[in-house]
Amino acid sequence: MKIRFVLLCMVLAICTSTVYAQKFQEAGDSWITKWWGMDLVRNQGGFAASAGRDFIDEGTKSKVTDATASTPEGLKKLFDLKTVNLDKQHGDKKNNGELEWKVVTIVPNDGMNMSSSHGEVDLSNIEWYGIIVIASPTDRTTTMHPAHDDHAHIWLNGEKVYDNPTWTGGATTVTRPTKVTLNKGENILLFRCGESGGSDYINLHFEKADNDLKILPTTNDEFEKHIKSLSVEPGGKLTTTWADIKVN
Repeated sequence: MKIRFVLLCMVLAICTSTVYAQKFQEAGDSWITKWWGMDLVRNQGGFAASAGRDFIDEGTKSKVTDATASTPEGLKKLFDLKTVNLDKQHGDKKNNGELEWKVVTIVPNDGMNMSSSHGEVDLSNIEWYGIIVIASPTDRTTTMHPAHDDHAHIWLNGEKVYDNPTWTGGATTVTRPTKVTLNKGENILLFRCGESGGSDYINLHFEKADNDLKILPTTNDEFEKHIKSLSVEPGGKLTTTWADIKVN
């Protein structure tokens, strides 16, 4: 009986480990579908007017900015703050107010996926924000492939690596592949896109050879649980709680 119980525990442990490992999003050249997204900023005046504004900075009273949200310290502050408050900036509490963060799902072939990821149909004059954490087993230089409509900004580990005011012509059409550097361990990426009217979409994938990357949120919408378990070392580096186990 004891031997059977031990064997059963071993089988359950293996199955649990296997299932857990499969929860990370597919990387490589697969479109990333899960993002930790902020509620849409509405009535932002169109992408030309909004491009020069930093809505995270405005809504957190400069505690976090678009750039610092892609760093360990900034990401943890966003968790602590829970919302970005744009009441004073816009005066329209129905459309803005306390903007919350949650896991959203992007449908890659949907030309309105900025709207649909937040349960809407086809909105105009909106700003979309999404964050992912990418665990890499090695330091590497690779290429990211963004698609967007309209003005897209991307920050990676505190550095702005993409700024393109021209929409790409289709939900899965990439016009400006961009080389980026990923560090061994966790990398934080913030994707922001401003929309005026018509199609509204964002998409992103990496290279086929990057299929060893592990991307949060997981396929079952887990994000905060993993990030909250991480701590920031004095040098600004995230300790690799889940990455050490799952990547190495």
